Amino acid sequence: MSFAGSLRFRTTAWYLVTTASLLAIYGGGAWLAMRSSIIRAVDRNLLMRIAGVRGFLNDQTSGGRDDVKEELSEEFLLGLGGPLLEVRDQAGVLIYRSPRLRGNSIQIGNSETLRIKALRAGGLSLRAASQRLTVNAHTYTISVAEPMHQFRESMEQFQTALLVSAPLALILASLAGFWMSQRALAPVDRITGEARSISIGNLARRLPVPPAKDEIQRLAVTLNEMLDRIDAAVKRIVQFTADASHELRAPLTLIHTAAEFSLRRERTREELLDAIQKIRQESARTSRLVDDLLLLARADSGTDRIQLTLTDLAELAGHAAEQAAILAEPRHIAVCTEIVPAAVVVLADHEALSRLLLILLDNAVKYTNEGGRVTLQLRVTDAYAEVTVADTGVGIAPADLAHIYDRFWRSDQVRSRGTSGAGLGLSIARWIVERHGGEIRIASDPGKGSQAVVRLPLGNGSHGGAG
Repeated sequence: MSFAGSLRFRTTAWYLVTTASLLAIYGGGAWLAMRSSIIRAVDRNLLMRIAGVRGFLNDQTSGGRDDVKEELSEEFLLGLGGPLLEVRDQAGVLIYRSPRLRGNSIQIGNSETLRIKALRAGGLSLRAASQRLTVNAHTYTISVAEPMHQFRESMEQFQTALLVSAPLALILASLAGFWMSQRALAPVDRITGEARSISIGNLARRLPVPPAKDEIQRLAVTLNEMLDRIDAAVKRIVQFTADASHELRAPLTLIHTAAEFSLRRERTREELLDAIQKIRQESARTSRLVDDLLLLARADSGTDRIQLTLTDLAELAGHAAEQAAILAEPRHIAVCTEIVPAAVVVLADHEALSRLLLILLDNAVKYTNEGGRVTLQLRVTDAYAEVTVADTGVGIAPADLAHIYDRFWRSDQVRSRGTSGAGLGLSIARWIVERHGGEIRIASDPGKGSQAVVRLPLGNGSHGGAG
């Protein structure tokens, strides 16, 4: 990635633009404030001059026009009214004008209202003030002015200073912004470098977490948590692949061995039938295992097809108990039912729910000793249907309860019994329950049996007495 497209460059650019905008606003505001301050000072000075001339005229209690003109000429030399002064009588006839005006009038009004404005006279840029005043029964229009060239020069110098200092300030600001962005983003560079070094072979590595409690620390912590999830998922995939390969290898090896044994030399009809029977059994087992693997794969990818409809759980439980009784008959295991007589309607997928019940009943029968008992109970509690499958089997050790939902996991006690199965049943059962918005819990007393309890929310129109 080029520097121009980097976050550091964009941060510096935004900092520079922001600083330039602030400097422009500050410089413009300062220039306007200085100009306004100068004008207010000049206007106050003009008002003081008019007041001075008025005071002088007030002292002239007598005397005609010529006397007033003569007195103004004398007082002007002492600074009365400033360098630019003009006085007219009531008729607008000029009484006195400062020599510096050279015949240029600075009168800008002839009313009792004070008027102040900028004008040009005698080649000068002026700010003038005029007001008509009545003094000792005589009416005069007094006009005074102030040359503005010195103030204009001061403004130009101030403006030049702003124009010169602004670029220097922007250069310093850009350097400071670049340094600060580089310092602030240094942890991101370190995190990026570490992230690039992490691959499938070293997922146990983690990103450095900055000590400062800021956004970058939260980013590093979040990425590490994501790596934890990825690491766990990859481990599950590796374990799942290894376990699936192991479980598939056994039936495929047996099928291959049986076929090879049958073809090695001529066999009797009984021997061939026995080999074909083994192949058929292992093919069926392999097919069930593949179906379970496909179901879990679709569940993990979120592409499972669960069609929820109003289903009578009591009817499903009765059918499942009948199938379990067939499995239990060769081992003289009694399958008992305690099902409410009324319909128990839940919003569920008919096939998935039947599979859930068969998994629980099949496990109960499989791990119950000959002559034992399996009980299927269905009752309604509050807004839930509760299915309980209890057995009098070998039970589950407390240390093993934490692993019963792990895929392909089977305890040593179960393996020693030689029971068939790949250890996927309870994983599928929990997935089915969760997809139906329910919950499952399993309790066990080693040597006395186990109990699986499933709670599913009731659907509309469900009824049945509470157990």
